[in-house]
Amino acid sequence: MRIMLDALLSEEHRMVRDMTRKFAENELAPIAHDIDEEERFPLEVYRKAGRNGLIGSTSPSELGGGAADLLTNALIKEEFCRVSAGFGMSVNMCTTNFCYFIAKYGTEEQKKRYIPQVIQGEAVAAFCLTEPEAGSDALSLKTNYRQDGDHYVINGSKTFITNGPIADYFMVVTRQAGSRGAQGGTLFILERGMDGLSTSQPFKKMGMRCSPTGEVFMENVRVSADQVMGGEGRGFPVLFETLDEERILGAITSVGIAQACLETAARYAKERIQFKQPIASFQMVQNMLAEMATRLTITRQFTYTLCPLVDQGVKLTKEASIAKYYASIMGTRAGLDAIQILGGYGYTREYPVERYMRDAKLIEIGGGTSEIQKLIIARELLKEA
Repeated sequence: MRIMLDALLSEEHRMVRDMTRKFAENELAPIAHDIDEEERFPLEVYRKAGRNGLIGSTSPSELGGGAADLLTNALIKEEFCRVSAGFGMSVNMCTTNFCYFIAKYGTEEQKKRYIPQVIQGEAVAAFCLTEPEAGSDALSLKTNYRQDGDHYVINGSKTFITNGPIADYFMVVTRQAGSRGAQGGTLFILERGMDGLSTSQPFKKMGMRCSPTGEVFMENVRVSADQVMGGEGRGFPVLFETLDEERILGAITSVGIAQACLETAARYAKERIQFKQPIASFQMVQNMLAEMATRLTITRQFTYTLCPLVDQGVKLTKEASIAKYYASIMGTRAGLDAIQILGGYGYTREYPVERYMRDAKLIEIGGGTSEIQKLIIARELLKEA
């Protein structure tokens, strides 16, 4: 299944992939069912991941990171998501949406203050963009700030924030009071314990249940200029410059889930006996497995091929959206097909495929819905035409 992918990988890439796979199998797999049932983020595994260098793979080496490429990050995420997609999503929020942003756009002081704590697994981070009235239309957000002497005062609320209920650090997208559209956007780094900053209890969700999601509230949160990330007024350009990475890594989540679906379904099909023979000998089951494998292989190869191009600075708006759109529907379909192959057992919580399907559905919604991805693809195609 992964022979073609290996052509893209260096020996170092393979070592990281194999190490992450072993870590996920040893540390995550034994508790994956339980943390989903309990809706609990396994901080003990998160801290071990930090000590093993699996959170800071792309962070600067001078800060204790691995200074690796996007491909390395993607390989780590796939292996985590193959075992526990919720864990993979929460870790990626720290690795990419927090540390990557600060490493690329933050001040030296911010890099030293925040990145080591997160990549060592000693702190959890959240990225706060979505609001009750601003989801797909990010530019309509209402969380605002105003200047008060040498400080800024922030007011507003965020929702559907991954890691929000447990985060130590929050990167918050705001706009200058009175600004509209793409003007006035600014990113602030906030810390739990600041006056006026609070979070909700975790939402009760269909999937990704070990990844805590909730609301973040800001009521007259007063911060200094040191908390501005990327420069005042630069918030929206910074967001738009990193969308390719976000969508590619979203696609990788689906790839990891689909790999787990295929492995589980194939193994079960060889073991399940009906009419005195394994169901793997039935043509209809073989057809489902073949289609799962084909869609997964094509998606994985296309998505991973984009990673080195992003590192080279190539703009891949259309291609990244294609990857996320197709991967998201592929992942959900893989979950449904795996349930079908397992039959009644697949519909119970005794087997993990129902969890895989629940987890996979989120990728059609979060990080830009499938409908938004199709609009972007069409827009870029029309530009080319």
